[in-house]
Amino acid sequence: MSHRSLTPLLRVVAVLASLSLLASACGAPTDSPPVASVSSGPSPAVQSAAAGPPACPPSDPATPGGVAPWWRDRTFYEVFVRSFADSNGDGIGDLRGLIERLDYLNDGDPTTTSDLGVTALWLMPVTDSPSYHGYDVSDYKSIEADYGTADDFRALIAAAHARGIEVVVDLVLNHTSIDHPWFQDARTPGSVHDDWYVWSTGSKPPFAGPSGNAVWHRNGDRWYYGYFDESMPDLNLRNPDVTAALDDVARFWLDDLGVDGFRLDAARHLIEDGRTLANTPETFAWLAAFRDRVHADKPDALVLGEDWDPTVISSRYVREGSLDMDFEFDFADAIRGSIRSHDAGSYRAAEREIQDGYQPAGFGTFLSNHDQNRILTQLGGDLPSAKLAATLLFTSPGVPFVYYGEEIGMTGAKPDERIRTPMRWDATAGSAGFSTGTPWEPLSDDPAATNVAGEAADPSSLLSTYRDLIRLRTANPALAHGDWTAVDSDNRAVVAYLRQAGGETALVVANLGDQPIDGPALALETGPLCGTPAATALLGDGPVRAPAVTATGGFTGYVPIDRLAPAATVVIRLDR
Repeated sequence: MSHRSLTPLLRVVAVLASLSLLASACGAPTDSPPVASVSSGPSPAVQSAAAGPPACPPSDPATPGGVAPWWRDRTFYEVFVRSFADSNGDGIGDLRGLIERLDYLNDGDPTTTSDLGVTALWLMPVTDSPSYHGYDVSDYKSIEADYGTADDFRALIAAAHARGIEVVVDLVLNHTSIDHPWFQDARTPGSVHDDWYVWSTGSKPPFAGPSGNAVWHRNGDRWYYGYFDESMPDLNLRNPDVTAALDDVARFWLDDLGVDGFRLDAARHLIEDGRTLANTPETFAWLAAFRDRVHADKPDALVLGEDWDPTVISSRYVREGSLDMDFEFDFADAIRGSIRSHDAGSYRAAEREIQDGYQPAGFGTFLSNHDQNRILTQLGGDLPSAKLAATLLFTSPGVPFVYYGEEIGMTGAKPDERIRTPMRWDATAGSAGFSTGTPWEPLSDDPAATNVAGEAADPSSLLSTYRDLIRLRTANPALAHGDWTAVDSDNRAVVAYLRQAGGETALVVANLGDQPIDGPALALETGPLCGTPAATALLGDGPVRAPAVTATGGFTGYVPIDRLAPAATVVIRLDR
């Protein structure tokens, strides 16, 4: 069994999360059944342990930090409603279509294994908008007519919550549509909403965006600021009336429609300072105050940001209390980069910076999203690489996000419409089960076999890999939220790390290369291990073996497995 095909037995074991599949060298024994063949005998490599291993404590220390936020152990699924499922045959996805497909995402029954197992949704904009994508809002309190009604949305929230799925929605605070009544009024100097947008009178300011894009747009003898496009004028968040109006919008979605939080689009661009167009001190301060007001209304609401910046910048939003969680773009780049280069260096460097930068549960991880070419396209269409990328995503720290269709291997490259194509549910020509009518956008340029119905029954498919990995993560706290410790290897194509939560420990070893690796030797100078552990393979081909733990809680010359196939991963539970 390779990482490309998890056995049915793994699915059964993953469902039995209550049996505590993980136990660490410092943890209590478990009664969970073995998943793969196990060898706890000595490694053929020399393992020096000059002194004995540290003694394991009689009981595991309590996990510090109090109650964890609800999103810590969730797996999110990003949905573009327009492209997910059409319930009425008009070729446009809608809220009722999404409700009808919720059982695919999570049927609410932990004993079944046919659903994907996601436990949270992020909906791209569902507010009224003149554009297909919805990021230029014309009415913050109206549901896009193509998608349905407020009652349809409330029905979605109820159906999702009944299945244990939380729902966050895109909230666009940076700008509105030029069609928004606020901006239509603001076009007249001195009007009620004049100061709700950013204006320059008399002359166009002499600067553009970072790529030379125009950010000032003419309206009569004045110029208004719109960072992204002339159809998206930026709001003036220095105006307390604008802030009060947006607070009211947030309360409407939280209290009246029942959402569980927000994803804040373009959060780094909220308030500019002259030619400094992103990450200004005023932006940090405004977001912190907005987050506080959201929490005052609904204490457990998630405030998630999109700050497409290096980790050193994006992590500040979480450390300084401006956001609950931010997306980790550098990590996504590092996974792709390490797989394409067959070198673990990028992954290890990114992960070390993340550990230094973020608070626990403070960063969202992903492979691609609605603004990027799809992950399989970026990996050159190589399915084993896509499975490896998914394995790294779900065994690494962070809160994982899956872009709809990623789990079945949909491809797509810009322009944006081609990375947001309709979901492929079956092999129906022309519509792939998305609609009984003509889809709003032609299907992705994928084989007919790229669809949910076909892959669901194939244990070696990409969809089966995603389902199994999500269940593996859900069943094992060490993988869901455990600490991360880098493990050294004698081969640059090998990435290895320990995950540990409380009394549970897992070792992840992946071959990023395109050639098999015989006897990858691992070393950990100082680590969290103790006693004499035994090894059980949770994922990957056995037999596997346990390390001889050194006096510093690590190991040296440890060969966990005799052979690691190309693009393969083994996850080893280390039991006391």
